[in-house]
Amino acid sequence: MVNLKKSQQKFLWLMLFIFIWEIVGVFEWVHPLILPRFTTVFLRFVEGIINGSLLLQGIHSIQIVLLGLGVGCFLGLVFVTLDYFFPPLQALFELLASMLHPLPGVVILPIVLLFAGVGVEGICLVIIHNVLWSFYLNVKKGFKTIPREYVEVAQNNGAKKWQLWFYVLLPLSREHMKTGVHIGWARGWRGLISAEMIFGSISQIGGLGWYMYERRAFMDTAGMYAGIIFVMLIGLIVEGVGSDLNK
Repeated sequence: MVNLKKSQQKFLWLMLFIFIWEIVGVFEWVHPLILPRFTTVFLRFVEGIINGSLLLQGIHSIQIVLLGLGVGCFLGLVFVTLDYFFPPLQALFELLASMLHPLPGVVILPIVLLFAGVGVEGICLVIIHNVLWSFYLNVKKGFKTIPREYVEVAQNNGAKKWQLWFYVLLPLSREHMKTGVHIGWARGWRGLISAEMIFGSISQIGGLGWYMYERRAFMDTAGMYAGIIFVMLIGLIVEGVGSDLNK
């Protein structure tokens, strides 16, 4: 394995994990209701994709997290822009970030429930919270790392604030913005799945969290694992796209 590419090594480790899982299931070293065979889980996964139940609920969850991600990144960009150009606001935004950034989205669910109810709007607020502060802090770091000479050259040439923001700050902090989006997606995705599993279906379709919760409630363990595999596949796809964008 030493001479193989890292992607090939990962694939071999994955195949080994699947093989061990299948062996454990075949010999029933773990009760099938706790850990069914991988082939059984895979068939339930394919069935969920073909009949649309798993696929539709997965798409629904992705739509919600993308909405929250977009709004959270927009608000984070607004906050960091105000922070940069209006120094008196820096203390306010830094205080809010220091208090709210470490706060898991699940913790604010009871408050969101009071104001927005258990629905798409409430879950979006949780995702926005998870995305906003990580994006704000990353872009703020990007603005700070821009050499002062670039800013001074732009100002000496008569650049207005919006020109400085658009032509200097944003392009030179692009990598930090990518990192902020990447972290925001991960935090928002975890918050969404957790909220769906705690509060159940948030619409007529439901989401992946609700799909897994429902399968567990009816002791459809293979279906529950199929939902988990779908969540991991989405994570792998996002990680792959993010890696390609960073090259």
